Amino acid sequence: MDPAVHLENHMDEELREHIALFRHGVISELVLGPLAPGEKEALLGRLSAKEWKIPGSGRTQIARSTLRDWVASYQAMALDGLKPQTRSDAGSIRAIPEPVQDLLLALRGERPKASVESLIRACRLSGRVPADVRLAPSTVRRMLTAHGVAVEPACVSPSADARAFTWPHANDLWMSDVMHGPRLLVPGRRDGEKTYLIAFLDDATRMVPYGAFYPAETAACFQEAFKQAMFRRGVARRLYVDNGSTFRTHHLEVVCATLNVALIHSRPHQPRGRGKIERFFRTVRSAFLPHLDLAMLVDLAALNRVFWAWLEAEYHHTPHGGLDGKTPLERFLADEALLRPAPADLEPLMRMKATRKVGRDRTIQLHGRVYEAPDGYAGETVTVLFDPYDPSRPVHMLPRGQTAEIPLHRLDLHANALLPRARPDEPKPNPAPATGLSYLELVARNYFGDGKENT
Repeated sequence: MDPAVHLENHMDEELREHIALFRHGVISELVLGPLAPGEKEALLGRLSAKEWKIPGSGRTQIARSTLRDWVASYQAMALDGLKPQTRSDAGSIRAIPEPVQDLLLALRGERPKASVESLIRACRLSGRVPADVRLAPSTVRRMLTAHGVAVEPACVSPSADARAFTWPHANDLWMSDVMHGPRLLVPGRRDGEKTYLIAFLDDATRMVPYGAFYPAETAACFQEAFKQAMFRRGVARRLYVDNGSTFRTHHLEVVCATLNVALIHSRPHQPRGRGKIERFFRTVRSAFLPHLDLAMLVDLAALNRVFWAWLEAEYHHTPHGGLDGKTPLERFLADEALLRPAPADLEPLMRMKATRKVGRDRTIQLHGRVYEAPDGYAGETVTVLFDPYDPSRPVHMLPRGQTAEIPLHRLDLHANALLPRARPDEPKPNPAPATGLSYLELVARNYFGDGKENT
């Protein structure tokens, strides 16, 4: 048993009060008055990084989550809320019924990399846990440890010189990154097919405007995800990404400048500013990926279906420690009046451009696909506007000196083969002349004499 737990079970009132006074001294700045979200997070960071002489414990640091628990307890019950509990079953796993323990142990055996919080949620959603049974993560961890089951390690705290920041309002800043996802099951391929999770995270609210698994880590996939994020949650004021080639394209710069979005790239080899989205990726790895079944890995559609359901129904509705206990959705909706909706012309704005020369056969080559231009443009140089991610979406061309876009269609060789067309060496017969004069007929009559053939 943890020595601190054992101490709490047998301490006298004087020691309990001494510990409560120590805890109040630690959190006094947090409970004196209201703090802005950024100020509170910065203060929590300083307090958790500091070394303390904690009564009844050999530890020297206090986790952020513990500090938040102390603040909530003090606000609810004043100083008594900071006193260690003296329940006879404090820290005991007997508070969890045996059937629920068996269910948790079975789930842990099936999902060894899943977070304790996600195991608890799975048990709750199954309906096999009585409503009056409290499953505290710390108690579940002790239960798993008592049964010799490994528990996920605690997250490593940021280094002392890492500076915390939080923008005040929703969509003030989005950060985005790419995470390697699970491999899809592909018949005939032992190693499967790689996937990549492209996600955006709103700094102020921890809302994920959009995230999806894609088949590649390319600029086309990233810009498709960026477009979907704006359609769903509005336009961000700043976009914070790293220096990879996926995020450094001229087209992305143009889109951001047109939409008045400040495009910010992190300094090379200094990814600390994207810590929040890295934390979200850790949540995906511990609360989502371990629960995937084989049926969810047959293709991207099946994988994204369960990911979007988990994101909207679980992650966005789970209270977040960095939001004073609010859920990301609650915090995001609180700033709904400040959001900038996506413009009506966002779809055409996100298209890429390419310069192409129309061939003599009126065809245009574009990324391995062939399109057919209308009559009259053979040999001209035009600008092609297209969606780089989805070739099934409309493609247009813009001739030089014109402002009206002209739709292009995929070349259909079979249809063209059936169309009647005049050949240069086989001109069509002329109709009978209105003058009654036929040059060739006159030549023939003159040659054969009297208009009769020489038989």
